[in-house]
Amino acid sequence: MVLTEVQAKLFYDLWIPLLDFVNRKYKLRKEFYGMDSSKGLPLDVVRIISEKLWKDTSVIDEYISKNKQNMSEEHISIVRRWKKVVHGKFVVERHLKNGSILISCDEDGSVYRVRGIYSSWREMMGRLPMPQIVETSLIPFQNVIIHDGIVMPYGVCLGKNMADQAKYMYMNAKEHKRIIECI
Repeated sequence: MVLTEVQAKLFYDLWIPLLDFVNRKYKLRKEFYGMDSSKGLPLDVVRIISEKLWKDTSVIDEYISKNKQNMSEEHISIVRRWKKVVHGKFVVERHLKNGSILISCDEDGSVYRVRGIYSSWREMMGRLPMPQIVETSLIPFQNVIIHDGIVMPYGVCLGKNMADQAKYMYMNAKEHKRIIECI
């Protein structure tokens, strides 16, 4: 499951200017100052900028403060909620019609249902064996959870015990209605 075309466009319309702000503020990659589209942006550059953003999400407040006059209340609310980012390693346990199941590799083992932006998680994982470990940042977007555009699969095939444990964690979360669908 992915965002609608309108939602995906809105995400990038909000995301790219924030990345540009972070890039300029921290003088990360001068050759990319003024970015206004995701087309042609190298993932390694986006990763560098987004890592800086996620290390100190207070920059989001500064961005909003400086751009308030150009943003609607709805857009401000969407961007402000990105401060709730969950960054880390996750097991992509399975793909469902309404999103894919990602289980945090952290001690809490939280279970998330996550949508893709333009490409589904099934498409992004391609022919990699499931379940699969990835590193990414999960962010709220409207009433769902998406990633920030950077998904780094490890390409490691999980052994039977780890795969069974991930399945158990998903089934337990499903049974107890603890699948996180919005953060």
